[in-house]
Amino acid sequence: MTGPLTGPVAGVAARPGGGDPAPRRDGAGDVYAEAVAAFEEVALLAANERVPLDDVLRRAGRRLCELLGVSRCSVYLRRADSRFQGRVGYSAGRRNIDAGVRRLVSGGEHDLFTAEIVGTASPVVVQEAMTDPRTIRRTMRRWGVRDMLGVPLVVDGEVIGIIYMDNEAQEHLYTTRDITLAQAFAGLVAIAVRQAWLYQQLARRTRTIEHHRTILGAAQALYSRLTHAVLDGAEIGEMLGLTAEMLGKPVVLYDPELTVVAWAAPPSLALPDGPGLTAVQRCLPQVRRVLAELDRGSPSSVLRASPELGCRRLFVRLVVDGACAGYLELCELGGGLCPTDATALEQAATAVALKLLTGSRRAGALPYERADYLADLLHGRRDAARLADTAAALGFDVQKRHLALRLAYAGDRTGDATGSRRHDAAAAAVGRHLAAGTRCVAHTGTAGEDLLLIEVPAAGEAWEADFRARLATAFDELVRGYGVVHAVASEPCRALADLPARAERAREVAALLGHAGAGRRLAFARDFELVRLVNQRDGLAGAHRQANDLLAPLVAHDAATGGSLVETIAAYIDCHARIRSTAVALDVHENTVRYRLNRIRELSAIDPERVDSLFGACLAIQVLRLFGGPAGLSGSPNAGTDQPETKEHEPMFDEPAPHPGSAA
Repeated sequence: MTGPLTGPVAGVAARPGGGDPAPRRDGAGDVYAEAVAAFEEVALLAANERVPLDDVLRRAGRRLCELLGVSRCSVYLRRADSRFQGRVGYSAGRRNIDAGVRRLVSGGEHDLFTAEIVGTASPVVVQEAMTDPRTIRRTMRRWGVRDMLGVPLVVDGEVIGIIYMDNEAQEHLYTTRDITLAQAFAGLVAIAVRQAWLYQQLARRTRTIEHHRTILGAAQALYSRLTHAVLDGAEIGEMLGLTAEMLGKPVVLYDPELTVVAWAAPPSLALPDGPGLTAVQRCLPQVRRVLAELDRGSPSSVLRASPELGCRRLFVRLVVDGACAGYLELCELGGGLCPTDATALEQAATAVALKLLTGSRRAGALPYERADYLADLLHGRRDAARLADTAAALGFDVQKRHLALRLAYAGDRTGDATGSRRHDAAAAAVGRHLAAGTRCVAHTGTAGEDLLLIEVPAAGEAWEADFRARLATAFDELVRGYGVVHAVASEPCRALADLPARAERAREVAALLGHAGAGRRLAFARDFELVRLVNQRDGLAGAHRQANDLLAPLVAHDAATGGSLVETIAAYIDCHARIRSTAVALDVHENTVRYRLNRIRELSAIDPERVDSLFGACLAIQVLRLFGGPAGLSGSPNAGTDQPETKEHEPMFDEPAPHPGSAA
């Protein structure tokens, strides 16, 4: 019932027979003394801040009924809209009627009875309430009200509440003394009610503040841990796992199109699959409504549970540089959603957005950092001891091999004076044609030339034929789109420190192509190694440097392990690339020779299966023998000297070893 009520709402017990609860005296002083005596119990309740306001109101209404000898009363309090809301009710000898009272509102447009009470701030009596034009008569009939007294609760001239009193379905004559007594008692009650209300408001605010403190504390704890994780370099998956652990529920990260990027769940749930929305669920109208609400600025939004969606879901929008970068979702699995979840998830979204922003800006700067690293590497401006650490930090896989691809241009077709757009576009064109496991990781350029660093598999030869075919296709695009004249690919190097020498050899081959007038051509440096060696102009000193560079990985390996790779390749060449003869010369099993040749191919640029590679190795060995080093090159290959025990394991005679392809 939402209509105004001018009848009783809370009943108060009356003494049997409906008579006065105590002998009445006529003096005004006696009236006030009686009012104060009746108020004593109410005052004690109101002074106890742990007693609810409704208990104070109910006790006040009951004591007033006992003073006036009526059986029922109801207590209303003023609302913000100036109407009065029913709070408590009492009826002598009957069940609790609070529920019915709380549905009632008085002080509406047609409730003239209440308006008179408020206007005069004094008690008002209505006789025959069911027919009186000042009342809401249908309410009077429903509650069985005959004669009614309305007593205002006044504080500082303002009516803060009203007590309606009557004898249910019975007549009752309210005397002047009754009205005076009721007014005196109500004046005392009003102050007590005001005090109890203030206590209640203070307690509510204290609880609210404590609740907010709890929420903020939990959210701040999560945000602090996530922020430290970002600063420590944690990835998105780790951050989601930390959030799921602290909130005890699964967390899902979506991109702006609501496609699942990553998810995490507490281990206790043992979820086999992610709880993120499927493609069908993303198209549901309720999902779109939640996203629209977030896009309008709502900090979070709850997607209600349904047969199509399953559990409830709490969504938060991720914002990076003022644009939507995705959504973070908390699923109601493992526990219900609580008020702290929304604030904590918003804090988590801030940390995840920070990580996305950092990653985005890092990704934007990474190509430039890689280009600077490559330029420094090629020009010897990097400390060799720090090459591996720096390379790993920039995203280079130091476990793979790298080769340099040099591009020479007839002219700039991009209108880019610095060449930055040119080599960006060229690198992208080459990258589109590379196979999985092979990628262009850095590029730099000078006037008329670009140098691309390409990462290739660490082992195996199957990639080379496919790589050559793919690079040929890319070269055709480079010629058509960018005016490339020559493209020369160096041999793969095992360590980035070897890249400058390989890139220089590719430059020399590119120069040979230019001198030969070969036209537009893709070449591989190893295919022209002999021509490059013949064209060397550095004399014996240059040949010595070339020999040291070629055999350096094998010399370093032998020094570190006590191995015999340098001696083995020398014997293999002296024995005309015959494994059996080499095994006899070295006094080892043939499988040991095969194993060593395979290691030579893995560690250096020497490929025992290629004639041109063996020719280069032969020239290097002869030059080093001329200069008297390194160890293992001065003796005759047919000496059959016993070999010292090596630190590196070599296969015994009954162990199969990879065959490099040479005939025995």
